[in-house]
Amino acid sequence: MSITHTQWKRLAECAKLVGRHAVSLSHLKQEMTSRKLPELYDDCSKIRSDLLDATLHDVLPHQEYSVGETRTFMPQSYHLIYFHPATRLSSLFPDGTDPLHSPGMPFTRRMWAGGDITFEGRLPFKNSAFLRCKESIKDVEIKGNEGDEKIFVTIERRIGWMPKSGKQSHPNVDDPVVENRKLVFLRDRPRPLDMPSSATNTMKHPHEPQARHTFIPSPALLFRFSALTFNAHAIHLDKKYCQEVEGYRNLLVHGPLTVVLMLQYLTAYLQRRRRPDGKSQDQVVITFVTYRNLAPLYAEEKMTLCVRQKESHLWETWIKGPDGGLAVRASVRTAEEEPPMREDREKQNGIAEESSHQP
Repeated sequence: MSITHTQWKRLAECAKLVGRHAVSLSHLKQEMTSRKLPELYDDCSKIRSDLLDATLHDVLPHQEYSVGETRTFMPQSYHLIYFHPATRLSSLFPDGTDPLHSPGMPFTRRMWAGGDITFEGRLPFKNSAFLRCKESIKDVEIKGNEGDEKIFVTIERRIGWMPKSGKQSHPNVDDPVVENRKLVFLRDRPRPLDMPSSATNTMKHPHEPQARHTFIPSPALLFRFSALTFNAHAIHLDKKYCQEVEGYRNLLVHGPLTVVLMLQYLTAYLQRRRRPDGKSQDQVVITFVTYRNLAPLYAEEKMTLCVRQKESHLWETWIKGPDGGLAVRASVRTAEEEPPMREDREKQNGIAEESSHQP
């Protein structure tokens, strides 16, 4: 899956306009938001989720599931290891990133800025059932002074059932998971006096957490997550590249990995927490999360996951870096999960069975 020669020419033209700053935003936004991205399909094999479980087993306390345990639905946030474009090696940028969402040269350095996820339902594990991901670029923003611009690209991903042949299903059934991810693209060469490693966040969270967990992410953890997400980005894999090209002091922790860590830690905390009647809260599910990445997190440096209840079904979760400063901050809404109606289960199973063929 690669961008055509004509598309590359358009990207180069847009990149030139960015430097002029006058008509750049409207032209670039029009080109990128009209870009046709490939529809992605995945069988959502439970094996990959088991591999992520094994990867996180020694990282997170009180894992929600034991590796190999029978379960019906995908853990919330695990969709991040599925639905990846089959980009050829020859189409990747020199740093290992794919060009699908890129504004083009010279903005080839990509970072994960934040996003939000709406969970309207649960994604099932079902043998040979293909789910689909519709992806589109929803917004493009240019920030910063001329010569030091940053381009923020918002990508919407709608994940759900493959529709029945010849029928249009209701959106709430088709798209149990709707994600908006915001990527930021920087110029290809950082200025010597403004290297990324100089950007630190000393801001602390104003409240103490109700629960916290500190661990040190290893290069092996980052390698495994890169493999599970089909991500060859060198900032997660090549320490020499990080230091000599990007100006970071070590490998960077993935943005989506921090999302998985925060949501799985919160889920485990909710399962351990007792309600006033003494029953566990294992029927509580996450319905929405919005998060923002504020500062880099590095391999071989401690990071602390934090959780705090703000209201009845509103939670704050954040990650502190080794200096105690905020690195990632998120707000999470939860709800009491109700068992699905029999008709809903049969409808979902029917859709999944009909979509069991390879697209």
